[in-house]
Amino acid sequence: MRYILLAVMFLLSLILPGTLFHYWSWSGIKPDLVMLLTIYIAMHHRLSSSMFWGLGAGLLVDLYLGRYVGMYTLTLAGVAFLSYWLAERWYRENFLITTFVVFMVTAVGQILVAFLSLGAGLQWPLGYITRLVIGVAFYNAVLVPITYPLIHQSFLSGWLRYRPRYER
Repeated sequence: MRYILLAVMFLLSLILPGTLFHYWSWSGIKPDLVMLLTIYIAMHHRLSSSMFWGLGAGLLVDLYLGRYVGMYTLTLAGVAFLSYWLAERWYRENFLITTFVVFMVTAVGQILVAFLSLGAGLQWPLGYITRLVIGVAFYNAVLVPITYPLIHQSFLSGWLRYRPRYER
């Protein structure tokens, strides 16, 4: 059930920005739900499974978007590593710190996307990159008080909790 729920959450995080959040966008800025899900998973898993999730989710996002294969793969792997590293150093139940960390990690991830896009030959002006980085990071941070308590509780004692084979 855990893997089915993670797959559904991943599919929703791919579909919702283009459908529902299209109407809730601020100046054309929508949240990066796959990055937010990657941050949450990296905060609650070991480094190896976090990196595997970041690489796999990034590759699927690259294939879903259809261009520049490797851009989100590298970005989400970096986001997973940074989220895991930071999660080892703070108290996860503190929602203010979690909101700030999600803002910072999303900003780093969006900066990485921007640099990889510039490296791929896209001509984005600096003002657009700045607005995009701050906007997406702010939007993801706004979603933390709504989504994180449910996700965190599910990772601790709900359907997303990891159970070793001898418990199943």
